[in-house]
Amino acid sequence: MYEYAYETVYTGGGFFLDNSNQEHRKIIASYAAKGWRFVGFVPSRFTGNGGIKELDLVFEREV
Repeated sequence: MYEYAYETVYTGGGFFLDNSNQEHRKIIASYAAKGWRFVGFVPSRFTGNGGIKELDLVFEREV
C-alpha cells in the first residue's frame, strides 16, 4: 500500500515560462531525502489560452 503527497507549483502560465529558479528540482530533492518518490505531475490550473498556471507534483511512498 502507498500513501501520496502533493506539492503545488506555480508556473505562471505564460507563453514563455521562466523556471530558471528550478524550484521544482529543489522540491523533488527535498521529498526524496524524506523517503518519497516523485511519480509525476497533474496540471491543476490553466490560463485562458491553455497554458499551465499551476501543477501538483505527486510523490508516493510505501506505508
